[in-house]
Amino acid sequence: MKNLKIALVKQDVYQDLYVCPSSEKDAGAILMSSQMRVGPVGLFSDCHCDFYIVKEEMAPETRIYRYVIPHKTKMLRLLKTQTLNSIPGHSGYCPGSEHPNGDFSVDCREINWGNYDIVISINVSLPTEVIRPYKSTLFAYMIGEANMAVSKPRFGYDVSLNQMARGIVGKHCGEVDFPYTFLNGYSLQNIMKSVLKRDSKKEGVFMEINSTTERPVRHVPEHFKPLEDAGYKILLHHQSIKENLTRLYDSKYFIKYGGRCIRGNSVAEAVSAGSLAIMNSDEVIHKELIIEECDVKSMDDILRLLKELDADEQKYQTLLLKQKQLVSDLFFEKPLMSLVNCLNEKREQEKVYTRAERLDDLIYLSLMALKAKLKLVKRWITHR
Repeated sequence: MKNLKIALVKQDVYQDLYVCPSSEKDAGAILMSSQMRVGPVGLFSDCHCDFYIVKEEMAPETRIYRYVIPHKTKMLRLLKTQTLNSIPGHSGYCPGSEHPNGDFSVDCREINWGNYDIVISINVSLPTEVIRPYKSTLFAYMIGEANMAVSKPRFGYDVSLNQMARGIVGKHCGEVDFPYTFLNGYSLQNIMKSVLKRDSKKEGVFMEINSTTERPVRHVPEHFKPLEDAGYKILLHHQSIKENLTRLYDSKYFIKYGGRCIRGNSVAEAVSAGSLAIMNSDEVIHKELIIEECDVKSMDDILRLLKELDADEQKYQTLLLKQKQLVSDLFFEKPLMSLVNCLNEKREQEKVYTRAERLDDLIYLSLMALKAKLKLVKRWITHR
């Protein structure tokens, strides 16, 4: 698996992830260029992946992004020439790059995708006609919001990535578990140490952003005050990815308490950065990351656990190692193993994208377009 050649691709209309030239190979520099999220940074830090921003194509499958967040379609097209924070309604964002996507976008037809074993597309960046000639390259897509075209791969692609990390190793092409935050238990810790050129301060509590509804987060919510009263510095989420990851890297504990249920990408990021994750496992989809010793149900439980761990550094390190091993297993090794299995299957069994499949996909796109229009109507009625 170490010799795999992998490429990650996004369109110039995508509102997240990295904004840098394809010549950039430093994982830290790529990560710090992100518009918002960490994303699958393990591809760069641990798999030596190449990254491309491609120009929007006119093929219907590549325009599926219009149905993912239909009320933002016009805004997304502005990302070709404007940064995220310069677009109306998004001034509170703090993208890592001063460049818009379009500054680094290339024509997808100019790239020889046959040079890669695996190509991962965020949304459907590459048209069917572009990928079909490459019989030995595995093509996978991941819909940014994980809300469509997941149950089976469409548009001639081999794999659909569902953003899950349940420990299921895929044996065949089709829907495969692969998290949006693809990394191992040490990816972020190693990147941040390289970027900051120092060790972690290992102090304080990083509050998971969804513990509060305030955006951007500027204040410690009342239900976190007992931690402050107990002498813990509360580190809040920051819109700048570099500042946010610095705070996460420097924290000793990562705590989610209250607020909405989360998928669990932020938990994996915290552990990978070197912060022990503590929360109620009922409030996260990826419950596997919240080991029994760190599963808390009340603020009293949190305070009791922190007091115990502050007094026992060896236990703290043991629990952190346990979580790091889980992240490596669920968010890196097994997803990568699944892609290797799919690649081997494709190279052993020739796949044909039939006319019937193409017709089914076109019908599917038509239905998605209709649903998107209905969402817009509903939104207009709600906000008028």
